[in-house]
Amino acid sequence: MKWVGTGSAKEQGSAHRGHESLKYFEHVLVWGAGMRLWAEFSAPGVVRLPVYYNHAVQGLIYRLLPDEYRRTLHDEGYVDGKRSLKLFTFSRIFGKVLRAESGIIVFQPPVRLCIGSPVERFVSELANRLIKEPRVQLAGNELQLASVEFPKKPPLAGRVEFYTLSPITVYSTLYTADGRKKTYYYSPQEREFSELITANLLRKYRACRGEEVKGGVRVTPLRPVKERVVVFKGTVIRAWSGRFVMEGDTRLIETAYEAGAGSKNSAGFGMIEVVGGA
Repeated sequence: MKWVGTGSAKEQGSAHRGHESLKYFEHVLVWGAGMRLWAEFSAPGVVRLPVYYNHAVQGLIYRLLPDEYRRTLHDEGYVDGKRSLKLFTFSRIFGKVLRAESGIIVFQPPVRLCIGSPVERFVSELANRLIKEPRVQLAGNELQLASVEFPKKPPLAGRVEFYTLSPITVYSTLYTADGRKKTYYYSPQEREFSELITANLLRKYRACRGEEVKGGVRVTPLRPVKERVVVFKGTVIRAWSGRFVMEGDTRLIETAYEAGAGSKNSAGFGMIEVVGGA
């Protein structure tokens, strides 16, 4: 299902505000459109973003949510024990890169962004806000929504091949001999990579569904993967992008598709796409 904008931002907003098209999109989202959306944006000129733009995109997503829902999600989230989970993820920005210099990456519009969540309300609120108010600001750039697409959820069995739309990160907090904290990021070649992805998916499933799952998953790179270093709010994060196979409990595989694999999903990590699914 796809919505395509026509005319100016003012014309698009007035044409869709309160009309049947919005009600229809709400219906489609509730009845299983895959719980993710692809948004394409145009711009009057080139789009200039900081190389590490994750925080700017996260901020845009929060601004698109209704005030009360945004505050609750940001401050409380979905609770699993002592952990608070946001249960959404997003891709990197896709578009033609003209150049990257002095900490800035320059795109030729249009640019595309994918956002996903297992929470129906989250995706529905984003979609309807974008359609009603299609002009947005991202890191000083004025963008105009050109289209929103709701891809059909691909078949997810006990083994899927996938590629990353944003890199996967998993880590542990360790302590040095003198008691200082140290964050260790695991590579896909290490056993802990799959173990921590499984533990994280179990927490997400409990927070979202309120049920326990006894199974797990194993994540294996299909070919050499690329290490990505991202700075988010002053923290250096190591992550991995490429093609992988995930095998195991179908419910956890579905959770990875909807909410992201690994940690820091709401900061723009761990969004995956099934091969042949987009």
